Amino acid sequence: MASNDLAIKFSNEVYATKKEVSEYMKTPMIDSIWNSVLEYRSNFSMLTKLRHITDANYSICLTPTLNEKVNAAERKMLRLYSKYIRLLVNKNEYSYKKLAYKSVLESVATHYNLVLDEVSLNRILNKNVQSLSPELMIIYHYYLTLEKLEKDYISDINLNTFKGYLSTIQGSEVTEFRKSEITNSLSKVLINKLYLGIPTTSIDKSMNDLVAFLNDDNVGMLVKASCALYYVYYVKPMETYSEEIAILTFKNVLANAGLDDLGATLPFEILLDDKEELEKHIIEAQKSLDLTYVLNYVLSKINGIIDEVNKYLSIAETSEVRHEMFQEDKDVSSEMPDLSSLEAEIEVKMDDKSPNPINFSKSVAIENVPTGLNEVEAKRLEEHLKEMNPNLSHAQAYFYARHCTVGMAYTISQYKKEVGCAYETARVAMDNLVFLGYYRKELLKNKFIYKPVKKN
Repeated sequence: MASNDLAIKFSNEVYATKKEVSEYMKTPMIDSIWNSVLEYRSNFSMLTKLRHITDANYSICLTPTLNEKVNAAERKMLRLYSKYIRLLVNKNEYSYKKLAYKSVLESVATHYNLVLDEVSLNRILNKNVQSLSPELMIIYHYYLTLEKLEKDYISDINLNTFKGYLSTIQGSEVTEFRKSEITNSLSKVLINKLYLGIPTTSIDKSMNDLVAFLNDDNVGMLVKASCALYYVYYVKPMETYSEEIAILTFKNVLANAGLDDLGATLPFEILLDDKEELEKHIIEAQKSLDLTYVLNYVLSKINGIIDEVNKYLSIAETSEVRHEMFQEDKDVSSEMPDLSSLEAEIEVKMDDKSPNPINFSKSVAIENVPTGLNEVEAKRLEEHLKEMNPNLSHAQAYFYARHCTVGMAYTISQYKKEVGCAYETARVAMDNLVFLGYYRKELLKNKFIYKPVKKN
């Protein structure tokens, strides 16, 4: 088999290590083959802002196969998010969260070798911990940290984020990074040292690198989350619970990138169930400065995690349907979140006699409205939308009437600026427009865009 064919095989069919290539070829003499592998991978690699203690930059390699796996996983997560929004709109997300957090906390208990029975689990979820055994308080504090992540996901991750995680987990304020050195067999060698906990003198610099990386808009959410997981695990910035903080960072990245509070509930804690296997990939990534090994490991686990979450969402949906079917003497409908703060009259300055300086024909999503909408026509469509769907707020109808051109893509920031509301309010409004069928939500790099759906 030609070297180029082998390079493709060992990068696309399986993202192999040098040792694995040697084992497959049944010979240690593979330098020429490995060089061809690295040459092929260089076509799909990019350097990140994350740096090793030697100052060398880590890279990530998205071969065609890996890129498709990443895209497929992100599409599946977006479908989860759509189902979650359905529960959120109908105020039935509690059923899902109870199931999801049970799974998460059971995984955390396994990680600590603790026995978590159903009674104790329910006490934790209900915050009734007076009679909870002392050894299970760590599970309770971890649950409080997840709740904190739920509320704070919209904020950019900074150095205080990691200290805040540890403060909540251990129940006391933390203001500094780790001050004690971590010594293990990996770091005792004189050359080519490996770290699961870098020297304390390098922590501040490394964590600043991580924050810069997390603010990079050119990296997709799953790639960014996997790289962040590796880096926190490698640095081990805190005196205790750095592994848990690595998982929380992973989830926070997903939440911040658009999965919102759903990100906190995803049971990625399962990655800590087999620490030996996870650390094998982390060490390989460190040896090669190639974070793809960690990304590839996450991808190998993600379908199982998505399936589990999908199951919980389906159970919650079924619970909601049953509740609606057996309601008596009530008009059951999909309630919209309260957006009354946006109902103030929106004044539009315009001159009806001013000609439209742009002379082209637009195809809009509402087909029975003339193309090339001017402000008068947009205002008429706005009134039509409110009459056609009373669930629409004035602000939603106002925005959609002026942003419904087929082939265009709109953002939460546009809604926020146009309507003059908070970002979170804009996000809820746009997601409800998706739920009502006015837009289709898509992921572009690490942000969501909203495309009008053609309607009659």
